[in-house]
Amino acid sequence: MLRLAVCLLFAPLLAGGPASNFEVQPIAEGVYAVVRQDPPGLMVDANSVFIVNEDDVVVVDTSGAPSTAKEVIAALRKITGKPVRYVVNTHWHDDHIIGDTVYREAFPGVEFIGHARAREYLPGQGAVNRKGFLEGAPQAVEMLKGLLAENKSLGGGELSAEERTSYESDIRLAELAVKEGAGVPLTLPTIAVEERLTLYRGERVIDVRHLGRGHTGGDLVVHLPKEGIAITGDLVVWPVPLVGGEQSSVRDWSATLDQVIALKPAMIVPGHGPVLRDDSYLKILSRMFASIEQQTTAAVARGETLEQARKSVDLEEFRKILAGDSPVRNVLFRTYVAGPGVAAAFREASAKAPA
Repeated sequence: MLRLAVCLLFAPLLAGGPASNFEVQPIAEGVYAVVRQDPPGLMVDANSVFIVNEDDVVVVDTSGAPSTAKEVIAALRKITGKPVRYVVNTHWHDDHIIGDTVYREAFPGVEFIGHARAREYLPGQGAVNRKGFLEGAPQAVEMLKGLLAENKSLGGGELSAEERTSYESDIRLAELAVKEGAGVPLTLPTIAVEERLTLYRGERVIDVRHLGRGHTGGDLVVHLPKEGIAITGDLVVWPVPLVGGEQSSVRDWSATLDQVIALKPAMIVPGHGPVLRDDSYLKILSRMFASIEQQTTAAVARGETLEQARKSVDLEEFRKILAGDSPVRNVLFRTYVAGPGVAAAFREASAKAPA
């Protein structure tokens, strides 16, 4: 009954726009997943988690826009009046950290926990990447609006209902990020984690772990051992993972996921997508990344170029599992797995190859 009441209370407020398009789901005593309700698409915003303790709150990840963070904090205040003591950022990408500045204003003295590499990345390459997004997003928005007006699909042919819904969501999220992103001050971790940090909040144990590289070189997993919950950030993204050719480590990703699986979580909160109730999806991703790494390494050993490797690496089994017949998911698979996944594995394999 509590679960039903909370879900009804925090059902997504679609009339309020993308900032309030989330649902707060209780997943354990005092633990709430803030799950975005956006359809799969090229533009995403991050899930968050509230961990309500005896005297304070720990929040995992914020959001990609200040207005979204404000809506999430308003939802938190309906649950508890306790202050947020720590914000854990699972990695340094904007959709997980832009809201940090709102928490800093709302909760004086809050500490921000992130991987040590974030303190170097954010003012350096992170600032460059943010500038590039803010400059490039308006053109992408206009392109999507043009496709909607012409009823055309990114994959070719007539626009499907699924694609229309996805493009409309992409446009709303991108416009919000562009409108608010330029003026957001940089928030660096005040507590830096290299390998592990354990917080003891009353009877609760909150284990912040760097289990290995994957989505970035600074991925953190928040493990609640007593509750059997793993909060993974973008090491796990549903329905199609997000790979960055320059930032991701396909060579290590499978082993890192295996480390998450070894925690034996009963529930996994991914960076994007619904709460997962078992590790079957993680096992698929682990097997896929291992396959990409092995096939690409073999291609490099044969002397293939990147373009040749893109053709020889066969990911059809995983495309069928993750994308099926969905036109949106197939575009996501090509855009975020097949292209950058092989590129990342090729870069790493080439670096290891003898001169």
